[in-house]
Amino acid sequence: MKCHRVFLFGLGVLVPVLAGSHHSVPAEYGDSGTPTHYIEGTISRVLWNNPHIFINIVTSGGEVEAGENWRLTTHPINIMEGTYGFRSDEFNEGDEVRVYGWFHLRGQPLFQIRAISVNEGPMQSTLRFSDLRDIVKGTLSEQQIIPTRNINGTSPARAGAETVQALGEMGYLDEQGNVNLPDEILYPEFSL
Repeated sequence: MKCHRVFLFGLGVLVPVLAGSHHSVPAEYGDSGTPTHYIEGTISRVLWNNPHIFINIVTSGGEVEAGENWRLTTHPINIMEGTYGFRSDEFNEGDEVRVYGWFHLRGQPLFQIRAISVNEGPMQSTLRFSDLRDIVKGTLSEQQIIPTRNINGTSPARAGAETVQALGEMGYLDEQGNVNLPDEILYPEFSL
C-alpha cells in the first residue's frame, strides 16, 4: 500500500510538470490566420533541437529596434526537415535573415517564424496552412513567399472551410480535394 501511495504521489507531481513542458503556439503567438509582422537580423546562435528549433538573432530592422536580441522559434527538427525541407547547415552564425511571423503575445523578445530568407535568398514558408490562406488572400505573392515544399497532394482542411472552398473555386484542388497548385505559384518568377 505504501508503494502505491509513493507511486501516486510521484505521478501527481510528474504529470503536471511534463504537461507544462510543451506549449500551445496559438496561446503564445496568436492564431496563424492573423496578420504577420516583419523583422531582420543577424544570426547569433542556432539551436537545432527538439521540441523546437530556435534561432537567436541581433535585430537590424523591420518592426523592431536595431540591436535587440530576439529568439526566432519554429517547428521540431522532423517537421522542419521532413515536411518543409530545411537543413541545419542553412542557418549559421553571422547569416543575415529576413523573417515574417508573429510577436509573442506577452511581449517577450520571441518571434514565431511564418517564412524566412537567409542571406538574401528566397523567402521560404514554414507553414503550409498559412500558405493556403495567403494564396486565397493574395498575400503570398505580395510578400514574395515561396510555398512550402511538398504542399501538393496534402489535405487543405486545417486551413479552414472558407479557404478550402475558395481553393476549390480557384481550381487549386484535385479530384480528391487535395491541394494541387500550379507551377506559377509553386515556382514563382521572383524565386528564380
